[in-house]
Amino acid sequence: MIPAVRLALALVIVIGASCLATLSLAQTPQQRFQVAARVTEGCLVGGGGGGAAEFGRLDFGTVSALSGAVLTSALVQTASLSLECTPGLSLTMRVDGGLNAEGGTRHLARSGGERLAYTLFTDAGLARSLSVDQPVSFALGAASSRVTLPLFARLALPESAAAGTYTDRLTVTLEW
Repeated sequence: MIPAVRLALALVIVIGASCLATLSLAQTPQQRFQVAARVTEGCLVGGGGGGAAEFGRLDFGTVSALSGAVLTSALVQTASLSLECTPGLSLTMRVDGGLNAEGGTRHLARSGGERLAYTLFTDAGLARSLSVDQPVSFALGAASSRVTLPLFARLALPESAAAGTYTDRLTVTLEW
């Protein structure tokens, strides 16, 4: 009698283990979910130590008050502040009238109140003038992300301009 009981118990244990394995697989739910990332085009201003750092400088240099010369300058971007954008991005640039604009004309001014009119351009040949807040679109090349803004200026000095340092501050707005 003892051998028959052992056989029955052995079968029960084998059948029970088989049922547990089946239940375990049936209770493991599998669900799928998606993983995605969206990368957008844009620009990044870096360096400058934070705050409202100056982006660059248009400098007509030093000239005699009696010269009556026509001076030109190109924007020299500050080395510590960089502008990088997604390669191939299309930008729209606007430049305000500055601190001394009058009647749609930008002016350099000195502390005594004297002013000198100057004109901005978007090309080195000074053929395409840039009016106050005029939108100018340009596309970046596909190979580089570093942006150099196309800003140039011309200043025709009047004969006998008052001696002193003349300045203005412009704000550039970029849209993409």
